[in-house]
Order: sequence, then structure tokens, then C-alpha cells
Amino acid sequence: MTYHRLLILITLFLLTGCAVRNSAPGNPIETVAYDELSMDPIENVAAEFRNLRQVKGHFEGGTWNDDVDKWMGRKHQLMIQLGSHLGTGQYSKAQIIQLLAPPDLTAREGDELYNLVNSLPDFEKPATSPYEFLIYYWRGSHDFLYFTSQDEAIINSGWWYAGE
Repeated sequence: MTYHRLLILITLFLLTGCAVRNSAPGNPIETVAYDELSMDPIENVAAEFRNLRQVKGHFEGGTWNDDVDKWMGRKHQLMIQLGSHLGTGQYSKAQIIQLLAPPDLTAREGDELYNLVNSLPDFEKPATSPYEFLIYYWRGSHDFLYFTSQDEAIINSGWWYAGE
């Protein structure tokens, strides 16, 4: 398992929890498992992400804002959820753009960020036909989520972290 996928799985595990309910005094405690994505539909996650995309944090020339700049801040958490949910091969490029708005950048062969993503040790390069990356900035171009698009289908997602 690649480092970035392992990080995403661990993060989702930590974001998943259980709610405890006690229906009446004296009744046994019932534990109800929940998944944040089922409690909060992907459309709502995407809408919150679109709103936070408008906030200029430290990496976009604004002042530091924990929601958009902090490791595991709200924007980062949302983007992890979106990458995990939307990068499974079940969505089209058009659906991603409809949910998240146009990417900050589309990187194609010959572009610097295209080469950067392709150089990641855990990047699984598609076997055939050209592909491109839909890049959504987390903290400016410093760190970003990418979706690999091939023949108008999203085939995976991943992260570029500057790793400072």
C-alpha cells in the first residue's frame, strides 16, 4: 500500500467513530457505528470545500487561518474525504468539476506539475492513452490534491505534499 493511500485510510479511520445512545434509564447502551460520508453526503462535503476554497489563507497571500492552512484543518479534512470518495474510478471528469468547481490547474504532459506528480514513487501511471491531472490546491500550489483523468473518467486521486 502506498504511503499516501495509507495516510488517507488512517485519516478516514480516525474520522470514523461511533455514537453512543441510551434510549431510557436502565436500558443497555447501544453503540451505533457511523461513517462521516454517509452522515454528510458528498454533495455537502463538496459544498463546504467550495466555500473554504474562497478563503485566502497564509499560502495564498492572506493571514494564517487554521481552517484552511493547518495540517488536518477543516479544508484538509474535506479534501481527504473528497479524494478518497471521488478518486475510486466511479466518477467522470465532468462530475468532479460539477461537484468541486473547475480545478485550480489542469496539468498535462509537458507541464511542470504533471512531471512532478509522475515522479511520485507511489503514483500508479495509467498503462494506455494520455491522461491529465485535475489539481485542487489545499495550501496554494504548496500542497494539493490531484485527480487523474483519462478518457474523461477519473481513475484515481492522490496528494502532493511539499513535505517541509
